[in-house]
Amino acid sequence: MFAMYDDDGLNFRSTIDHLYDVHEISPTRRIKNDLRKDDDSSSKFSSLYKGNIDEQARNKYKQIANLNTKTEIYHVEQIMTHKPIIINDDISIEECYEIMEKNHIRQILIRSDKRNTLKGLITKNMLLDFLMKNMGVENIEETEVSRVCEKNIITTDPITDIRRAAKVMIDFNRNAIPVVNEREDILGVVTRHDIVKAVSSIPELQIWA
Repeated sequence: MFAMYDDDGLNFRSTIDHLYDVHEISPTRRIKNDLRKDDDSSSKFSSLYKGNIDEQARNKYKQIANLNTKTEIYHVEQIMTHKPIIINDDISIEECYEIMEKNHIRQILIRSDKRNTLKGLITKNMLLDFLMKNMGVENIEETEVSRVCEKNIITTDPITDIRRAAKVMIDFNRNAIPVVNEREDILGVVTRHDIVKAVSSIPELQIWA
């Protein structure tokens, strides 16, 4: 299950098949999607993941995702960062950069209110590009981070197969995907580093199996 957010908040939530329908991939990054099916499976998501991944939840996900029920599935929740650093959307880009440097991270999730609702995502490269383009502008470092961050965001549900999360990262050129539940609460973030680490430490895991 994937979702998309923009300035108005949540505007899409459905399967990976429908994500590709509503969000076009750049021709230079287009990759054949062997996972896509012609059937409409969005109606199958009558209920979303709401707790720990038990056997019933695993089998339900496999059924919805048209996966072999005998295949071992590793879910985003099992490898994601559960306590990511999240900042408010009104802090300055200078403060944001200092937080990145202090915590040795390259991207930060941004929330819009105390309810922990996703507002955007910003990377160190975005900050540096903005500063370079506005070099010489007085007090530019005091610009609120909400003016610089990416607001069209793809998120994933915690029970999503990490192979599908990896494919979305590659196809849409994302280094990280926020993990959000059905109440739109931020649960964590899964990064390319998390997936590479999982592949290197779980012998039976085959990303493209």
